[in-house]
Formats: sequence, structure tokens, C-alpha cells
Amino acid sequence: MKNLKEIYNSKCDIKDSQIPQKWKISFKNFMIGSACMAETNEDGSVKEYIYFYCDFRIWYNQNKLAIERDIKIDQII
Repeated sequence: MKNLKEIYNSKCDIKDSQIPQKWKISFKNFMIGSACMAETNEDGSVKEYIYFYCDFRIWYNQNKLAIERDIKIDQII
């Protein structure tokens, strides 16, 4: 699984499953009221949400210091 910095550098839309659990609440609170896409099953039910890169980029930059600190800690451990 890619870390958030690798996803940020890839400049692609981000799937809900790509966001680490410890950052999901922060990201979802940021995304309240924003548009996103959804990957659907054959019956039309939502399989997974896909968020636009531009929104992810804004959230990442607001949390950049904490995210990159956590990445370094994870690499050391």
C-alpha cells in the first residue's frame, strides 16, 4: 500500500481504501460537503468512494507536517 506522500506525488484521484485508517476521520471531516465520485456494483450500490486529487492535495498540504512525520516514524519502526 502506498503512503500518503506517494499518493500525493502520483497526482491521481484517491480511493477511500487508500487512505490510512488513522487519517480517515480527518480527511472525511475535510470532505464534508465536497463532491466525489463513486465506484458502483452492478446493482447500483456504492462499492467505494473516489475523491478528486485537487481536494486531496488541499487536505494533504494542510496536514503535511503531521503526515510526513508519521511516515518517517513508520519507516523507523
